[in-house]
Amino acid sequence: MRPSTLVILGLAGVAIAVSIAVGVLADWFWFGAVGYESVYLTVLAARVGLGVLGFLVFFAVSYGNAAVAARTAGQGTPLVAGLIAAVGSLLAGIVLSGAWETVLLFFNQTAFLADDPIFGLDIGFYVFALPFYTLIVNFLLGLFLFAAVLAGAAFLIRALGIELEPGRQPAVTAEPRGWQQYARAFLPHLSVLLFLVFAALAVRLWLARYGILFSTTGAVYGAGYTAVNVTLPVLTVLAALALVIGIGFLINAAFGRIRVIAYGLAAFVGVALIGLVAVAAVQGLIVAPDEFNLEREYLGYNIQHTRAAYDLDEVDDRFFPVALNLTAEDIRENNATISNIRLWDWRPLQATYAQLQLFRTYYDFFDVDVDRYTLDGRYREVLVSARELNVGLLPEQAQTWVNRHLIFTHGYGAVMNPVDQVTPEGLPVFYLRDIPPVAQFENLTVTEPAIYYGEETGNYVVTQTTTAEFDYPSGEQNVYTRYGGTGGVPLSDGLRRLVYAVRFGSIELLVSGSITPESRVLLYRNAAERAAAIAPFLSYDPDPYVVVDGGKIFWIIDAYTTSLQYPYAEPTATEVLDGGRTNYIRNSVKVVVDAYTGDVAYYVVDPDDPLIAAYEKIFPGLFRGIGEMPAGLRDHIRYPQGIFQVQANVYALYHMQDPLVFYNKEDAWVIPDEIYRGARQPMVPYYVILRLPGETDEEFILMLPFTPRNKENMIGWMAARCDAPKYGDLVVFRFSKQELTYGPMQVEARIDQDPEISQAITLWSQAGSDVLRGNTLVIPIENSIIYIEPLYLEATERGTLPQLRRVIVAYGDMLTMQETLNQSLAVIFGEGGEAPPGEVPAVGGDLAERLARISDLFDAAEQALSEGDLGRYQEQINEIGQVASP
Repeated sequence: MRPSTLVILGLAGVAIAVSIAVGVLADWFWFGAVGYESVYLTVLAARVGLGVLGFLVFFAVSYGNAAVAARTAGQGTPLVAGLIAAVGSLLAGIVLSGAWETVLLFFNQTAFLADDPIFGLDIGFYVFALPFYTLIVNFLLGLFLFAAVLAGAAFLIRALGIELEPGRQPAVTAEPRGWQQYARAFLPHLSVLLFLVFAALAVRLWLARYGILFSTTGAVYGAGYTAVNVTLPVLTVLAALALVIGIGFLINAAFGRIRVIAYGLAAFVGVALIGLVAVAAVQGLIVAPDEFNLEREYLGYNIQHTRAAYDLDEVDDRFFPVALNLTAEDIRENNATISNIRLWDWRPLQATYAQLQLFRTYYDFFDVDVDRYTLDGRYREVLVSARELNVGLLPEQAQTWVNRHLIFTHGYGAVMNPVDQVTPEGLPVFYLRDIPPVAQFENLTVTEPAIYYGEETGNYVVTQTTTAEFDYPSGEQNVYTRYGGTGGVPLSDGLRRLVYAVRFGSIELLVSGSITPESRVLLYRNAAERAAAIAPFLSYDPDPYVVVDGGKIFWIIDAYTTSLQYPYAEPTATEVLDGGRTNYIRNSVKVVVDAYTGDVAYYVVDPDDPLIAAYEKIFPGLFRGIGEMPAGLRDHIRYPQGIFQVQANVYALYHMQDPLVFYNKEDAWVIPDEIYRGARQPMVPYYVILRLPGETDEEFILMLPFTPRNKENMIGWMAARCDAPKYGDLVVFRFSKQELTYGPMQVEARIDQDPEISQAITLWSQAGSDVLRGNTLVIPIENSIIYIEPLYLEATERGTLPQLRRVIVAYGDMLTMQETLNQSLAVIFGEGGEAPPGEVPAVGGDLAERLARISDLFDAAEQALSEGDLGRYQEQINEIGQVASP
């Protein structure tokens, strides 16, 4: 090997080693800072241990067999065999290292206390044990096959005298005659290796028998008639034949009887071919003509196990007798429901927030969340959003390293409004607003408004430097601060600075004079990414939501345990897995992230989940009981939309528990559509406060209606209860199939067909304006259903300020559109039918003038920025701050 090649390989090896060392040190420092060193050490030890073990076992067996084979040929082991063995062993070690979770789950498994119907094994065998056994057998099968090939190659190289050493030309140096005697000496060795290959293959085929429970051949997912009566016996016979063939190699080595091998191989191929033909023939000629009768039993298994896997086996299924007898008195008695009807759609509200409450162009409202608070004794549904700082929105000239990482470090405060209240100008009424935060209620007061961790904070920042951090704007001046939290990794020595300078590719971290030994680098600032970095074995809901409690701002993230190994359970794709598939899911964990300190806590909300019980054993210091969550935060846990969407989609088919009805899909349901921005789109689950039929008190629920497949009328609705002590309970209300209950799209069609409403929408959609139709809300009250759809008016130009201008209410055959919800209810149910008015603060002309002025100033600021006039841009921004200040 040339010296230059050795130098290149050496430098590459050093670079790889340095990269690995930097990664390990950076993670170690960070996990130490967040207090989860034990989690990191557990994963690291498992990965390194398995990787080293896999490498050593693979290398020892493969190279050892190559060495024995070479000595059998009377010469030393060729160097190339050692290199090949090392490369193969490295790959094997990497594969085994990546399977650390499978191994740890196997050794910490818990029972599901439910058996599969074919083999009678606990479901835990398929979730925990089968993946581990498959991993080990696949490893051994690959190892023995690799060792046999490498040993055979090493033997031939030496027996034929082929020189393959580095720096030499390949050549045959031995006489061809005589090498056959070496072959006879090598035959027992090769026979043992082939025995191990076929023995491992036999075990692999035996394990494949359990895989029929995940078959897609029959009428449903899981083992059907053909799989149980044909595939299972064929796999059993093939496993036995593979073992016989392996034993045949040992017999041949001892007695020279190759007949057993020949007959065994012929039988193996024959049975495999016959099995393939038999599967196709039985499925096509026997099962297909009488499919339901032969598959009925297995249809029942699929229904039972799918409902259990998605936690749908204990759904409270009730009949909802829709009656059109709602009165004005009923409306008044259900004021808690009416006063919490969500008139504000989060999408136009986000744009309204941006115009009214950003104050600076580098702030952003990434999302708007739905939650509930008890305010002055009233249970109120609200919309809330955190005002985060997005350094990407800074002017291009301001995109310096100092600005991005030392000065603009955090967002500031949050905005909150009730879901139902609207000013005379069609704007939201704020419960929490402005910079610094102004709260209408004492328990919404924010004493620590700085947001260092959020949904939009992706870049790292360095705090406690000699450079002052921007805190918030105040008129023409800016207020600066110094981070006083415990978040981040202390840059207390040169090694840490060097590690993170290499990690982020930032020489500034190493040479900046602003950084002192007290400085801290804050990374993993995205709340969801932060939670996933600590516990990557969980899946996370894509929508963290913000909570204000005790003067601080927190993020709550729903975490899930998932598996694709639940027998007979139908797989489904989900956003929770970025479109990946699962056939078992539980929302077992609530993660809380402090927006200021970055502290992360994991609370187990479903201790009955066997998967989370296994993870608790693997990581004993990671999880806490839900009872340990502060009471103020516990009041804000909600059933997540992620799992509810999955469950609703599954239940749309699997509410049919009769195998014949299910087989014919006689009563299949679907998620209905609604109109948004002029286009049909599937409805998404929505949160409401209402009193469920048969209950005495209002509660916060997540709900979604169903319609029959290929029809638009509503057939029922599903609700997930969010409040203790009924948290997580699912309720489904079914409507009569003999009576028409309007579905969302039928209500949308009636709105389009109403001459008065359609004419008004047409007029508003002209002259630079656009009408935005909000969510169609299906609201159950008593034994009736009312439909509510808000209408927003917005400009088509940039800087739009959507305003809620009308509310449509439909009930039975009646439909009206009025300026307010109360007016619409009064039209339908008569005078007195409106709900008692909420406490809406009076809004005078001063606010309207300020809002108009803010809109004009934003337009002027954007124009200045587009023209590159930063001075005029800053003047406009400063004036916005003055106008917006309370």
